[in-house]
Amino acid sequence: MLGRRGVLLLSSLAIALLAGGARRRAVEPPHPLDARRSFVVTDQAILDGFTFERVMNAIVVRSGTRTSALRLYQQLFDTQNPRPGRVAAGAAHCDDYLVNGKPSFNGLPRRCPTPEGNLAVTNPFGGDHIPLAAVNRFDMAPPDGSNCGQYRIVFARKTDSTFARVHLIFEAVLPNPAVAQGIAGCRQVAQFWADLSNVNSIAERRAKLEAFFFDGIDGFDPVIDPRHFSAASGGGIRTMHNANAPLGNRFYQFRLEREGDQLVAVPDVLQNMPYGKFFDATYDTETARRFRDAFVAQVSSLAIADSNLAFMNIPNEFLLAESNPGESELDVVFEVPFVASQLTTEGRAFSNRISAELRKSGSRLSPTDIVKRANQLSCTGCHFFRGNVGDLEFYQQISEAVVETGDAGPRFAISKTMRDVFVPHRMDVLTDFLRSGTAPPRAGATIGGGVE
Repeated sequence: MLGRRGVLLLSSLAIALLAGGARRRAVEPPHPLDARRSFVVTDQAILDGFTFERVMNAIVVRSGTRTSALRLYQQLFDTQNPRPGRVAAGAAHCDDYLVNGKPSFNGLPRRCPTPEGNLAVTNPFGGDHIPLAAVNRFDMAPPDGSNCGQYRIVFARKTDSTFARVHLIFEAVLPNPAVAQGIAGCRQVAQFWADLSNVNSIAERRAKLEAFFFDGIDGFDPVIDPRHFSAASGGGIRTMHNANAPLGNRFYQFRLEREGDQLVAVPDVLQNMPYGKFFDATYDTETARRFRDAFVAQVSSLAIADSNLAFMNIPNEFLLAESNPGESELDVVFEVPFVASQLTTEGRAFSNRISAELRKSGSRLSPTDIVKRANQLSCTGCHFFRGNVGDLEFYQQISEAVVETGDAGPRFAISKTMRDVFVPHRMDVLTDFLRSGTAPPRAGATIGGGVE
């Protein structure tokens, strides 16, 4: 039999276990979630604390390198100048790789130089870059909890022209400090964002967000850390440019890496942004044929009925480093080369292969529907076809050109698609996780780098 001491020990152990269980138990959010407080924060009064210079300085300070914030900015845009560049002779440039004597990346075409190469000799820290949004992408956390999702800050360079824009999207992947716990180790982050919905004080919401991004919350690193924008982490810095044309949107992807005593922005391919010409079945190169094989293998995931859950994972060898490489704007519209080739034997065979996969999936979509959906999941498709703000089309998900009134005063507008499709899904993901511990699903529109 147990003595009094044994009973006390067992009682203490039971209490500890129950307390631990209570801490781990999923709890339904005690209040409704607010999309503009907990998911897409665009209030100017809150974002004033997220200056471009502060973010860039935080990155370089935490890198432990000799790089300055100005040098990192200039070096990033110098990648869009031909060698030897204008400020960073030893770093990457747009003509480092050639195919048939023309600038390329990943064996595919790219522009060189671009108009934005001129930014390599400018100083952005005079208030030229304004913060547009702080974004919660907990929905991008993998089901195994190997990280806790992406947390983003979006900036726009000031301009008076509708079609001459430069956006920089800092897409940090936040590590899970308790990987052994799986996705449960991310609960504190999810709760942090949910709790913002119930904070009425603008000053308090701002202070909490600044702490999350620049200082870190208990047990978690600050979001703004160069390691969170590296290839190893899966994060990066994405830029959007528009050079005076409705179809002129171009996106680029950069990863931050340490090279000796310097922090550098290294160009990379754009996730799920294949070369549009590959959809023309008469384009008969070895790479194009392999792409079409790889694309057929994506049909079942592209056919998922919920547009938030449909996805594709195009292998890197078929991806562009620039979403619109400049040969033809039709290269960014996958449906056009696909439909045009249907008049040929090769085109019909490609379409029939897609149809066969659709039948296996029990989907009623057509091959053209699948190609359209693939386009919507690419950088250009998401922003050009689904990025209209209000009744105006600015070809982006968040616009500095449209200001509305929120509970904290003026705020930047978001697109209809973000408001009515993407954010409601993200709210459901966060609620399900907090209520029952359900891991985020493998979301289609959120797999790629887009959708601020």
